[in-house]
Amino acid sequence: MRKLTLHIGAHKTGTSTIQNWMYNHRQFLKENGVTPFFTANGKHTVQVNQTYYFNHSKIKQGVVTIAPNLAVNLKQCNEENVVMSSECFSWIHDREELAKLKSSLQPHFSSINILIYIRRQDRQALSHYQQRAKSWEAEGLYFSGENKAFPTLDENAQSYLDYYNHFAMWGDVFGDDNVTFKVFDRALLKNNCAVSDFLDVLGVPFTEKDVNVKDANTSLGLLNVKVAHILRDMGIKRHDPIFQEIINKLGESHVMLPSRKEAIDFYSNFKESNIALNERFNISTENEDIFAHDFSNYQETASDEWTEALANHALTTVLKVLLKK
Repeated sequence: MRKLTLHIGAHKTGTSTIQNWMYNHRQFLKENGVTPFFTANGKHTVQVNQTYYFNHSKIKQGVVTIAPNLAVNLKQCNEENVVMSSECFSWIHDREELAKLKSSLQPHFSSINILIYIRRQDRQALSHYQQRAKSWEAEGLYFSGENKAFPTLDENAQSYLDYYNHFAMWGDVFGDDNVTFKVFDRALLKNNCAVSDFLDVLGVPFTEKDVNVKDANTSLGLLNVKVAHILRDMGIKRHDPIFQEIINKLGESHVMLPSRKEAIDFYSNFKESNIALNERFNISTENEDIFAHDFSNYQETASDEWTEALANHALTTVLKVLLKK
C-alpha cells in the first residue's frame, strides 16, 4: 500500500522553509515512516524545490508543464510513504497536464494525496510580486506591473489568484477527498509554524525541539524591492555580482504596502471564488470566503512610493557601487 503526498505550494506559503527542513532532516523523517523525495538523475539533489522537473519556457504565456521523468523517478522510489514538495506544481493551470501525471503514477501508488496551502490573495500577491523583484526568472516573466506593491491583475495574475479555477482542478483529477487545503496564516498553523503544521498533516510525531527552523526566502524592504525591480527589468540577473552588491549595500527599509483600501479592493476580486472553493472543499467553518477579514496591517496611506530621502539614498548607493567609492 504505497502512498504519495504531493505538497504543491502555493508559492509564498512557507514552502522554502518546509523544503529546507525536510532536506536537512531526511533521516528523522525516514525514522518516522516518511521518505522525502529529493532525486535528480538517480542521485540526491540539494535544489530543494526541484524546478528541473518543470518546463518554464512558456511561463510568460501562463504555461508550465511537468517533465515526464518526474513520474519515472517517483515510481522508482520504492518506499511505502513518499512525499514530494515543490511550489512549481502551482504554476500548472492545465487539467490535462495533471491527468497525465495521475495516469503515470496511479498504477504505482495506492493513494495519491495533494496538500495545498493558500494565503489570502492580497497577501499572496504582495509577497509573490516581491519574488519578481528578487529576479527569480519564473516570477519575472509571469507577473507584470508597475514598481508598486501589487502586480497588474492581468490574465496570468488572475489565473493564479482565482483559487477555485486554479486549484479545484486538482480535485477534478485526483478526487476531492484526496485534496487537503490549509490556510497559511501563522495564527492558524500548528505551533504558529509552517513546518510543524506540515508534519502534523503528514502524521509525523515531533516535539518543538525537533522543529527548529529559520524562515527562508523572506520579504525585502521597499529599497531592495524597488531597486531590484529596476535591475531585473534592465536584464541584470540576481546572481550577477553587481546585483548582489547593490542590494546588499542598500540597507534596511520599511516593507512596501498598498493602502488599506487598495488591499481590500484587490481582495474583493477573489471573494466569490473563495466562497465556491470553501463550499466544495469545506476549508473553513468560520469564514464563508475562507480567510479572516483583518486588514489592520495596512495603513490608510500606501507605503510603496519613493520618498525624496529614499530615492536619494538608492541613487547614491548605486553610484557608489558603479564608481567603487
